[in-house]
Amino acid sequence: MNYFKIFNIKENFKIDYKKLSRNFYKLQKKFHPDMNIKNIKYGKTEKNKSVEINNGYKILKNPIKRAEYIIKINNLKIFKKKEICTTKFLIYIFKLNKKIEKIKKSKKYKKEKKQLLKNIKKKKHMYYKKIYINIKNKKWEKSKNILTKLKFIKKIISKIK
Repeated sequence: MNYFKIFNIKENFKIDYKKLSRNFYKLQKKFHPDMNIKNIKYGKTEKNKSVEINNGYKILKNPIKRAEYIIKINNLKIFKKKEICTTKFLIYIFKLNKKIEKIKKSKKYKKEKKQLLKNIKKKKHMYYKKIYINIKNKKWEKSKNILTKLKFIKKIISKIK
């Protein structure tokens, strides 16, 4: 099963969120058990289809999960062990963590936190652009490496918030 096909959208990192949502609700109207009360004999496959639709929607609307899914359906295993990043990137993450701890102790906490968050979000968007290009060009190893960085960035953003 391919979630892109189920939702009738092009397999791509960049997707049309409105079309995804519209198709999600159309499919749920058709397959969700609560929407099909008229059918007394409700088969197990319809229930499973509704669950599959929900899972697919959750995956495709989340950029990181969508990138993982695209890599997976192209027959590449997502790293199960700790993903390996460059030393340069790991030093960057280490410095960010130190900066977060320093900001927490600062008197200008809100202002510094806001600025740091702004800078990290710029980095996140830059990685989204890179992963889009690499997935589009079927450069899977580079895509996996960028995905690893995005996961680190997501954790840092959560830590700041």
